[in-house]
Amino acid sequence: MSEPLERVDVAIVGGGMAGASLALMLAHFCPHLSVQLLEQRSLHNASASVQLPSFDTRATAIAAGSLQLFEQLGLWPALREYSAPIKRIQVSDRGHAFGAALSAGAQKQASFAGMLGAVIENAALGPILHNALNDTAVRLISPARVTSVQMDNEGANLRWTAVDGGSEHVMKCDLLVVADGVDSPLCKQLGMEIDTVKYQQRALVTTVALQRDHDGVAYERFTASGPMALLPLPRREGVHRAAVVWACAEEEADVVCALPEQQRLQRLQQQFGWRAGRFIRAGALQGYPLSLSLAREQWRRNLVLLGNCAHFLHPVAGQGFNLTLRDCYALAQSLVRSQVQSGAVGQLEWLAAYGENRRLDQQLTVGFSDRIPALFSSANPFQQVVRQLGMLGLTLVPPLRQQFAGQAAGFGL
Repeated sequence: MSEPLERVDVAIVGGGMAGASLALMLAHFCPHLSVQLLEQRSLHNASASVQLPSFDTRATAIAAGSLQLFEQLGLWPALREYSAPIKRIQVSDRGHAFGAALSAGAQKQASFAGMLGAVIENAALGPILHNALNDTAVRLISPARVTSVQMDNEGANLRWTAVDGGSEHVMKCDLLVVADGVDSPLCKQLGMEIDTVKYQQRALVTTVALQRDHDGVAYERFTASGPMALLPLPRREGVHRAAVVWACAEEEADVVCALPEQQRLQRLQQQFGWRAGRFIRAGALQGYPLSLSLAREQWRRNLVLLGNCAHFLHPVAGQGFNLTLRDCYALAQSLVRSQVQSGAVGQLEWLAAYGENRRLDQQLTVGFSDRIPALFSSANPFQQVVRQLGMLGLTLVPPLRQQFAGQAAGFGL
């Protein structure tokens, strides 16, 4: 290999929400590190003012603990305009009597009191993250395609080219963070094995207009066809809106996607029920296959996997991106300690400490997202009794309900 043209402390491959979030945290908590972010898509044309479609848009549920982190990074004032607070979560099992209502009122967090979190529109979240990078020392290289990576005792050697052609560049970094998503080409190249479970389900995602205000209530509705979430969105052009995420069998997804608009709206209403009132309009329907992907290794010396290439979860309870943000924060704090004590961010000691720090949270979150859909879709009488007793416990035992609400809000980051 030819002599590297430049050397940096941290190179992040993948400029999506995971990579951009980590880059911002490193800029905030580790300002003395040299950080480069490489993204295959072009990100240089992001406008400082976000323009959203009036109706059709996807959204992400952000836990209150994650919102606190965005506030530390100075992003919450920009994000607030494009978000709707989650004041309560109503969990129900269609066809059964018991349900549970979770509230964050007892948490008493200063900036987000009474909020379990917020739903933020992706069309705003991505550009706001990238615009914030313009005010940091992070160098964004896009569009850039990493063609190969070789690890040695001193770090990682990356070869990359501009997507639209041009000469090949070589970069040396002490720590390589791979954040290029599910089916990561770099993970395959580096021999990082991924365990995958296919759920034989598809997530159907759309936006619905509501006849009445949602009042900040998010719904998690378990049905015989799979879990359905209804998430509050900010009002646009006088329309009350909510995001729908329905995980259903692939065969049913094909049927629903083929329906005319009005029949599709009726199917969504029939499936969810009337707890949020009448659905009066549905946007375009998007679908993607559901699976659980988990990397057997998430770190090695000089290497960390982050985001969907490390763990890709079922969307139930909306924990995927929140788990990634907690990973980002823990990694940034680990690098702060490594800088104070040794100055080498890729050392095995620090990355092993990061991995141990994240192990329990990841196990609990991945396990929850994997088991809950199966439990609530089961027709087994014993499992039906277990889940109804769980609902009853959340309803009748305030400490249990408060603990569950705190976990859902992501406090204790």
